[in-house]
Amino acid sequence: MNATLHGSIGFWLKKNFRNACNYLDQRLEEQGVTNSQLGVLIILWEQEGLTQKEMVHILGIQPASMTFLLRGLEQKGMIRRLQDKVDTRINRIYVTDNGLSIKQACLAIVEEGEQMIRQGFSDQEIALMLHWMRRVDTNFQD
Repeated sequence: MNATLHGSIGFWLKKNFRNACNYLDQRLEEQGVTNSQLGVLIILWEQEGLTQKEMVHILGIQPASMTFLLRGLEQKGMIRRLQDKVDTRINRIYVTDNGLSIKQACLAIVEEGEQMIRQGFSDQEIALMLHWMRRVDTNFQD
């Protein structure tokens, strides 16, 4: 295969990922979180008490990156780590009231971004795009 830069799927995936991240980072600034930190909060809004290891697996990031994100959210008072009652070697992560207070505003911003991405696509095209994105993910899992 002899793909040019602009004919490369990887180029367009990366460019669009950056566009989405930059948009979210800019819009989320008023809430005091970054797009990356929001990913952690969204997971915890759905299921509190996860371990750092579980969250690394869900987000597919490096443990050191997760440590950095959690430390930042902890310093902002948005999460807290509590020792597991059964296995004291494990810390479980919970959202604080401060972290919950920005939930609705952040989710509205995410929805705005999602609408921007979907703009001009039919429901069928969106379903197909999602199918292809999942297939790309599967290609990296094999």
